[in-house]
Amino acid sequence: MKAQDFIFALEKEGLDSISLPVLFLGGEEYWINTGVAAIKQLLFSKQEEDFNLVTIEFKSMDETMLREGLSNPPFFDANRLVILRGLEEIKTAYENIFLDSLQKTVPGVFVVITARQLDRRKKFIKEMMAMVATIECPSLKVYEAKSWVRQEAKKLGLNLSNQQVDLLLEMKGTSLMSLNNELVKLRIFMGEEKGPVSKGEWSSLLGEASETNIFEMIDGALEGSSGKAINLLERLLVAGEPELKILAMLGGEVRRLFMAWALLKEGRGEFIQKELVCHPYVAEKLRNKAQRLTYQQLRQAHHRIIQADQRIKTGVGDYRLELEMTLLDLGSIFNPTQKIALVDSSGLE
Repeated sequence: MKAQDFIFALEKEGLDSISLPVLFLGGEEYWINTGVAAIKQLLFSKQEEDFNLVTIEFKSMDETMLREGLSNPPFFDANRLVILRGLEEIKTAYENIFLDSLQKTVPGVFVVITARQLDRRKKFIKEMMAMVATIECPSLKVYEAKSWVRQEAKKLGLNLSNQQVDLLLEMKGTSLMSLNNELVKLRIFMGEEKGPVSKGEWSSLLGEASETNIFEMIDGALEGSSGKAINLLERLLVAGEPELKILAMLGGEVRRLFMAWALLKEGRGEFIQKELVCHPYVAEKLRNKAQRLTYQQLRQAHHRIIQADQRIKTGVGDYRLELEMTLLDLGSIFNPTQKIALVDSSGLE
């Protein structure tokens, strides 16, 4: 069962939906934490949980801890919750003890097990999974994370644009824990206000970093938006970013686009993330950009950056002017409708 469906069932059916031991399986901590919180709310809604909530780490437990944890009845109350974390780290010597103890769980004791990943071919795992309700908690893909952010933002009364959602994913990744923290932080910041979030407010709350501005500048250049790129360059220089660092990152992005373009031409677009060792969201952006470009455009862009690097390092050109001209030339390469002359290999317009 998917985690979303399980949590919905908890809200609708209550304790009837958690009569079996529950295994939260996957790397997305948000679903695990949300599911455990919902179970605790149902079990301890009218009582204190202090004496009837036990958390055990498989990597540090011993036989006594395991047996007593599952065999002890609730203490002066109707329910007891035992959370066993990190099943993938259980010692081989404890596997049969765990299965035996799980079968002998006393009435009123609810067991929750967590694991990031398991080898389902192992006999122990097969036997254990036959005894539990498995709740799948995988990390989300980019498009799934986007959809989740939009839904959660709507629930919180937040009005985010597609660009703001994209920026959130680019800076924070697809971890729902991290994304949820940012949305909650924004809700607190906005107070009772229901209007749209300004770009400045959003960037400030996300902790706008120079690296983010560099990538936005690069996007502007590669999209042919030279004015946007120049404005961001000025902000970076005022903030003290070294010219050579900016140029190096610009060159690195063009090389990654070249590699992504080559993989697409070879029919290996699904390997962009693996080959370039980047975040899934970044791989998707590279794929979308590369498929709109030609070999000639990428070759010209790469040549222009090499030329700028040589001119800066040899002292032929002014750092700032050379960067500005490079961005303008890249804008012209990637958006030929711009009427800007390219700097040729001799450095003359």
